[in-house]
Amino acid sequence: MRFTKVCAGLMLLVLIGMPASGSGGTAAHVHRILLAEAEAPQFVGGVVVLSYEPARPVRYVAALFEHEDFAVHHVFERNPNGILVLTVDPPRDVHQLRYRIVVDGLTMPDPNNPDRVRAASDDFLSVFDLPARPRPRQEGPRILDDGRVEFTYRGLPGQSVFLSASFSNWNPFLHRMQEVESGLYQTTVRVRGGTHYYQFLVNNQRITDPTNPLPDYTRDGRRVSRLDHPGVSIVNARR
Repeated sequence: MRFTKVCAGLMLLVLIGMPASGSGGTAAHVHRILLAEAEAPQFVGGVVVLSYEPARPVRYVAALFEHEDFAVHHVFERNPNGILVLTVDPPRDVHQLRYRIVVDGLTMPDPNNPDRVRAASDDFLSVFDLPARPRPRQEGPRILDDGRVEFTYRGLPGQSVFLSASFSNWNPFLHRMQEVESGLYQTTVRVRGGTHYYQFLVNNQRITDPTNPLPDYTRDGRRVSRLDHPGVSIVNARR
């Protein structure tokens, strides 16, 4: 018994010393590695851990999420115990995960999650309520020395993200945001001084900037983010 405990302790130390793959840091990484059977979604180290244990050999298991319009396949990975595991770091403006899983082309709710809702398509989605999470550090928009504005959106890797704003007549496809690192999207735009309004278009879904503490509303009632630009002359005077 003592030998078993020592071995388990040594194994845990080795796992903690290994580089954490994916999101969530050491806690989520250790949870993924040690998981011996599939379970309901867990919130570990600031991320959601999904798991799936196939009853027969499968080639492909992925999760699709409503906040991404079910457009992105997040592929599960097999841990040392043969359990398929996925870690998900949802955007801060998402308070409930709604998702399906795909197993070798067959779409279904998560069999390990009993919480479900009926979708508009009359099938079922799995749901997971996210706990309160700290606000991300303020990343934007940032007014540069030359008066241009750098907009930043932090989401999931592989998303389609555009900036739609009043200074571009709300054109939804004029300013595509580039993924400068995994899940971090940016674009820099020349903007005149004054008050402007904008939204992000993420996988064709309009959202406000979760890092901007200045929400506002347009005349037609749309919720938007506000940018107060002092103008190039004032920016230069501050240098």
